[in-house]
Amino acid sequence: MKKILIICTLATAMLLCCVSCQRGVRSILGDYSYKISGEVTITAENGEVTHLMVNKRGQMNILRDYISDGHVTITLNESTGGAYYCSALVKGDSLFVDPHSFSTNIITGESINPWEEDHSFVFSITASGKGIHNGDIILIEERWSGTQSSNDAERLEGGKMLLLAEKNE
Repeated sequence: MKKILIICTLATAMLLCCVSCQRGVRSILGDYSYKISGEVTITAENGEVTHLMVNKRGQMNILRDYISDGHVTITLNESTGGAYYCSALVKGDSLFVDPHSFSTNIITGESINPWEEDHSFVFSITASGKGIHNGDIILIEERWSGTQSSNDAERLEGGKMLLLAEKNE
């Protein structure tokens, strides 16, 4: 009888631990497909301003960060080959993305006219943001700022960069 009581107590403790671990951070963990879109402003040294829509797609993975409770590590692998990661704090349904840096290509030019050449510039970006997750969907609004890697006078600003991600099955 004593053995059965001990086994039942241990089983109940394990069950409670499993149930409590599934709330919060655990619900957001996994693999996602994402798209980042938004308008950026590029200011050149001569004062010229260009507005561009940025559309980036790829795979996102959210992993538990065991160093700090409530934090996750987000890795983003762009379909064009770039990759970077950042940390975020999960509080309920909210997600607070820590400031992070990455490099990205921005293509300028008139892609409507096939005779004009597009130009690709690499920008060093610093970003941070906040978002929400609801079931299998994550929506994060980020702010971007940065400079062109080869020309510090070229500045980039993005006020409402939206990352929309859907969990992969």
